[in-house]
Amino acid sequence: QVTIMEIASALSAITALYVISNRQPNINCPEKYIKIDQDLNQGSGGNFIYLCFSRARSFGAPVTDIYVWSGSSPNAAVPDGYTKIANDLNEGAGGKYIYLMYKRGYRNPITDISAVAGDSPNVIVPEGWIKYNQDLNEGSGGK
Repeated sequence: QVTIMEIASALSAITALYVISNRQPNINCPEKYIKIDQDLNQGSGGNFIYLCFSRARSFGAPVTDIYVWSGSSPNAAVPDGYTKIANDLNEGAGGKYIYLMYKRGYRNPITDISAVAGDSPNVIVPEGWIKYNQDLNEGSGGK
């Protein structure tokens, strides 16, 4: 199971999220973005998918919330105030359609983000991190 986690710390806020996907693992994020080196589709047989983030102020207000949507159709209902990243996080693997959405604002900005993988839903995250309990490989059999 692969899941996303976040932490609030003294680092500068995350201002943008971006997802990259390819059939090959050696793909890079666009300029100003940092790649989280965890394939979000690990073990599922689909595309290599990575989450990228930026702290560049030019992207606007910080990211304050993350929402992971899972369903049987690509027509995800986007909650008010959220932006949907167009990439299906389960792309090429079968299983559920999974989309990452985020909200911007200035109260309680997210200051760091990562991803963890494991063989069960009980993956332990480091102290201080908030784990999103959504398997990013739901229905596809990946980690």
